[in-house]
Amino acid sequence: MKKIIFIFIATAILFSSCGGSEEAGDTKNAKTLVQEKAVLVNIRQVSTHQVAHTFTATGKAIAEKSAFISSEMNGQIKKVYVSEGQFVQRGTLLISLNSAVIRSGIGEVKSALELATILYKKQDLLWNTQKVGKEIDFLKAKNQKESLEAKLKTLNAQLAMSQVRAPFAGIVDEIYGQAGELASPGRMLIQFVNLSQMKIEADVSENYLPYIKKGAEVSLSFPSLPEKKIKTRITRTGNVINPANRTFKVELKMANPGREIKPNMVANIQLTDYQNKHITVPAIVVKSDRTGEYVYIVEDSKAKKVYVKTGFPIDTEVIIIEGLKEGDKVITQGYNLVSQGAKIKL
Repeated sequence: MKKIIFIFIATAILFSSCGGSEEAGDTKNAKTLVQEKAVLVNIRQVSTHQVAHTFTATGKAIAEKSAFISSEMNGQIKKVYVSEGQFVQRGTLLISLNSAVIRSGIGEVKSALELATILYKKQDLLWNTQKVGKEIDFLKAKNQKESLEAKLKTLNAQLAMSQVRAPFAGIVDEIYGQAGELASPGRMLIQFVNLSQMKIEADVSENYLPYIKKGAEVSLSFPSLPEKKIKTRITRTGNVINPANRTFKVELKMANPGREIKPNMVANIQLTDYQNKHITVPAIVVKSDRTGEYVYIVEDSKAKKVYVKTGFPIDTEVIIIEGLKEGDKVITQGYNLVSQGAKIKL
């Protein structure tokens, strides 16, 4: 009886063993099928190309020609000849002061000068031509004439100073003096501006001093004029660091034919602090583990893990300093679905 039971147990164990081996084999085969299934990805064949790193500084617009006009002498405003918003040419009469006293003086001096000139000519004729009379009389006549000429010149200069004229072609932006008011040197009468040529000034951190040079190309944009984009060049960089905020001055000039850009308007300046030739990849495809940063490339239809050394970002890209070479096929879509050695389908 014991012998029969032993045979039954041994047979059961044998059948059980055979069934387990078959089930394990099926699982192994399923895993193999999964591993051999190719992953669909997109790639980028990388190459060395010119890249540039930029940053933005905020500046303000300034009119190259702008003036707060005042009179050169004291006097009562007689007449204002222009209106606000009017464009005038250089030399246009803007404001005149009461010059009655000066004009009266000019008339008196002209009359005296006419007589002095006649006397001088007669004395010159007698002394230098006919050698008649005294030399002292000739010298007095000459001195009187020259003295009156100098006085007339002075009065004419004062008359000119009583007339406020445009120092350059531009726009009468605002008028502060009216007829009947008193004008004096230093008191602003007119705010005057020419908008045809503008300059942009910005304060830039001293950290960028080695990289920002005169003549470098920059891009300009204006928050208040979203459609306005301008390319120009740096015309000047400051030579003094502002101790208050550790910045230096950057200046650039630009034409303003449509007069859209106004003084004190905010401007965004895109400056370049680095440019060179490098390989770049989308920053999102760079992953990292304990060893370092890496990307997946396709080699012989399989995914290959390649460790790289990255530089600074350029927009959505990142510079690859080491690890990749021209022609490498970097996986840019599906990179999260692959692992080392996985089969790839493009």
